[in-house]
Amino acid sequence: MLQGKNIVESWRSLLVHGILALIFLTLIGRYYYLMIVFHEKYAEKATANHIRAVPVLASRGVIYDRNGKLIVDNAPSYTISVIPIEIRDQVESLQRLSEVMEVSVDEINRRIVKNRRGSFAPAKVFSRVPFEKISHLQEHRLELIGVTYSIEPIRNYVSNLDLSHALGYTREINRDDLKRFQKDSDYQPGDQVGWKGIEKYYESDLHGQRGFRYIEVNALGQEIGELEERAPVNPIPGYDLILSIDSYIQEATEKALADSSGSVVLLNHKTGEILAYASRPGYDLEMLSGRISSKDWQALIQDRRKPLYDRGIQGLYPAGSTLKPLAALYSLENHSNARERTYLCRGSYRLGNRSFGCWKKGGHGKVNLHDAVQQSCNVYFYNLIQDIGLEDWAVLAREFGLGELSGIDIPGENKGLVPDTKFMNRKYGQNKWTKGNLLNIVVGQGDVLVTPLQLAQFASMLAERGIQYQPHFVNKVVSKNGEVIHENISPPEDHNMASPESWDFIHQAMWDVVNGQKGTAKAARQIGWDIYGKTGTAQNPHGEDHAWFIGFSLDERYPYAWAVLLENGGGGGGKAAPLIGKILRSIARRNA
Repeated sequence: MLQGKNIVESWRSLLVHGILALIFLTLIGRYYYLMIVFHEKYAEKATANHIRAVPVLASRGVIYDRNGKLIVDNAPSYTISVIPIEIRDQVESLQRLSEVMEVSVDEINRRIVKNRRGSFAPAKVFSRVPFEKISHLQEHRLELIGVTYSIEPIRNYVSNLDLSHALGYTREINRDDLKRFQKDSDYQPGDQVGWKGIEKYYESDLHGQRGFRYIEVNALGQEIGELEERAPVNPIPGYDLILSIDSYIQEATEKALADSSGSVVLLNHKTGEILAYASRPGYDLEMLSGRISSKDWQALIQDRRKPLYDRGIQGLYPAGSTLKPLAALYSLENHSNARERTYLCRGSYRLGNRSFGCWKKGGHGKVNLHDAVQQSCNVYFYNLIQDIGLEDWAVLAREFGLGELSGIDIPGENKGLVPDTKFMNRKYGQNKWTKGNLLNIVVGQGDVLVTPLQLAQFASMLAERGIQYQPHFVNKVVSKNGEVIHENISPPEDHNMASPESWDFIHQAMWDVVNGQKGTAKAARQIGWDIYGKTGTAQNPHGEDHAWFIGFSLDERYPYAWAVLLENGGGGGGKAAPLIGKILRSIARRNA
């Protein structure tokens, strides 16, 4: 019996010791995993409990004109964020924040959800916060558990120039943009991102890299102060942009255009640099760069003058008589008797049972090609297009960039419309369109649609005898220390459209449009400065005709080409030509 008892006790002892050893080994294994294998994970969580990484947003790149004049800068602005895990059960903190900011708790929670990036990362809930609000929050910071604020740079429009459509504006990033920039981890909910114009096109250059500062917090989530032993990570500012815009010419253009609805595009025909760009009416960049109210937004989109509409690259209009040099150039190259061929203009042209009028009701009499361009005789070109044909006319029009995207460095450009046989058959039916359609097309009416930018490029190629330069707004992208990151240099593209003799003829005819006794653009004349041009009056079914004037200067001091559009402006010679004349006189005064 005693021996059996010892055996049982020995077995029990071994079992107890085995269990104790297993427990001890389990504890050691767990300790090993916690302290060695998962050390980094739990150390990070522990650190997050008492160290808060506060983002410091990078300054967006600033924008200068071609001469170094500042146009768009940055200004400091306060932002309020919350730490979701710390404010989750802090009803009093949310209520206090709601009272100070005069925004409902439900709206604050909505913004937290929208901009949340995790439990410990700050979620932005307010931007552009006035300093007095920040002062109030600072006084009650012990009551505002999980609430933090920081300074972020916002756009500051220091220039008085109205470049709203060209510059565009920044807005809070949305889900689509976050997906678009998902390869760049620096973009987070609540960030500002380029939304229109140059700001959007050059977003990757303008956007910098955020930094961080480290704040120590206690167990309640209340800030104690900066963590001295952990150095902040400084943000890297975005690159700056040097525009091709000349502020003086831009200001002169805006003054001349005044309150008219329309557009002026003036560029250097030797480089493609846009020197002035106006689309009126414009809009307030400050208002759209912030949190615009629903009332203000509705007022903008319901404004009958359409201030958000960029007429320079989006507006589609009949070109009117500005396209007559195109048909003239084709005739010079393909008809041996082009210079001598004459037609009699009695004020209208009869085709079947329809009558197509000339702008001069009494008619121009007997005119040749030179006279037809100079005096803008419709009847001459009604006759001429029948020897050209639609397809050949369309091919040459596209060579001039009409009906095509120019590739300008702002988004939203319309390509316009150059009708050809395929288009006409699709629209009107196979062989159901007539010569009457051709008569409208040759004088820039009917189905022809262009943008002011396209006509400025057309004028530029006329000046350069068929050589094309891609238009652009930005000359250089530079770093803060002046290093050139990228430079826009448009290589010349020679389309070899015509002989030197044909170009000479076109230039002489366009010179006479401005300077000749019977020219239609006398109001654009300059003293000591040769101006070449072509007027246009585009019929408008919704009101008064649109006024056009395109042209160029071959003076080495002023290698300019332009297109002027005045919506409902009437005749090109009466309204558009005087407007460019006023702009050019301002330029001459500066250089006098």
